[in-house]
Amino acid sequence: MRTYKAGESEALHMHKVATEVTMVLSGTVRMAGREWNAGDIIVLEPGEATDFEAVTDAVNVVVKVPGALNDKYLL
Repeated sequence: MRTYKAGESEALHMHKVATEVTMVLSGTVRMAGREWNAGDIIVLEPGEATDFEAVTDAVNVVVKVPGALNDKYLL
């Protein structure tokens, strides 16, 4: 689980091996070109790029399957 303050962001990136599953527990975030709210689940397959911005204070849970180390590539 990770907590973000409004305005925090992460650079455009992708994973070559892992599928990234993000659940927004609270707040509003921007990922993959759209806004997501509490209860939303975002699934990004290997090779799909996304950036991240907390539109409001937010809490997310992220699971990467498989849990590959060193699989985050900045674009």
